[in-house]
Amino acid sequence: MNDAPAREPVPWSLKPARLGWRAFWALGAGSVIASFYIGTGDVSIATNMGALFGFKLWWTYFVLGIAGWALIDMSVRYFLHHGKTPMSIFKDVHPAFSVYMFVSIVVCAIFGSYSQWNACAMVLAGLFPGLPIEAGGAMAALAGLLFLLTGAYKSLERVFVFGLIALIVCFFGAALMAGLPWREAAAGLVPNAPGEGWFPLFMSNAGSMINAWLILIYPYTMIERGWYARDLQAKVDLHHRARLDYTWGILAAGVVALPLMAAANAIARPFGIVPRNYMDLSILLEPLAGPASTWLFLTGLFLAAWTAGVGWWLGGCYALMDMFNLPIKLDSKHTRVCLALMFVPSTLLLLLRINPVYQILIFSAFLAVVFPVIGLVLLWRITRPDMGYFRWSLKNPHGIAIVTVDIFAVALSVYIGWSRIVALIW
Repeated sequence: MNDAPAREPVPWSLKPARLGWRAFWALGAGSVIASFYIGTGDVSIATNMGALFGFKLWWTYFVLGIAGWALIDMSVRYFLHHGKTPMSIFKDVHPAFSVYMFVSIVVCAIFGSYSQWNACAMVLAGLFPGLPIEAGGAMAALAGLLFLLTGAYKSLERVFVFGLIALIVCFFGAALMAGLPWREAAAGLVPNAPGEGWFPLFMSNAGSMINAWLILIYPYTMIERGWYARDLQAKVDLHHRARLDYTWGILAAGVVALPLMAAANAIARPFGIVPRNYMDLSILLEPLAGPASTWLFLTGLFLAAWTAGVGWWLGGCYALMDMFNLPIKLDSKHTRVCLALMFVPSTLLLLLRINPVYQILIFSAFLAVVFPVIGLVLLWRITRPDMGYFRWSLKNPHGIAIVTVDIFAVALSVYIGWSRIVALIW
């Protein structure tokens, strides 16, 4: 007598295996994800928020973080079920999307990394007066290129984990010297509209937090790690590990924002000063908090900018390799050639000496226009019935929560993108 075929479990009904202490050793890719969040844009936005509103906009990092988390989660679910990267979605929809994605990848990778090398250059110029901006930026970019050309992905993760912890320590050290009122900071977790001018900052933060490339980048890190599985329980376990990983990356952005807001709240807000760029805060710190606070802040800024620059190159190369069906490996010949090609334009842009404020505003606006398209296409694909266990389902609270955050993420990204487009036109 033949046994009846086993029925597929109800979506979102399986419990993942407990990780225990392994969870703390699986945060490398999450730290790579954090590098996209914690760059010059995040530093500038957080300092402006602190100078204008103190801690009252800290909540935006976590509300926007939920949307960013859901978008990454959709791409991971697609990868786990189909074994294909999210880029394949755009290839399948229409050839026009391939062209659109190619242009977006090149622009984001080059301009995203350029802004970070520019910040590194300003830090080096502040520490070593007389060093030309072009020379400092080129040195930082060259160090990033040589590091990536070693091709060891495990080394990359270790460096990013160390860099993230170090920059958090540096920023908190600078903020503690300036004074960090913990009670006021805790109150900033409650959503509120603190006054005129808060919404543009919210929109700029959205361009940084709901980053289109984070939707694509995490499955590439899973490929580097060899995180594949055939049976359903193993896929659920991998999904659980991945969620812990990119949750850490997203939370890190909110954690880093706190000391930046605190420093600006203590040394700029009482005098009505709004920092024009990320270097202004370092100048204000010294007379009020001492030279050690300035050094800590500049060290944290350099680490944030350098890791972000490396991250933009890495994400761009992975996406281009994927688009042209080439091996998605850091140590492949094609990836190394791509990295060298990105090095040239992103460092030559240093010669233009673009005002960092304008560069960040333009770039965040570009991201805000790009990610609604990516979010909508991803939503279209993730809701199709062939997603199996990872499809949408309202049969249990877990499934209902997944559907809710997916809709929230895409609706928010569309709203922000549309608002940005309207602002650009009018």
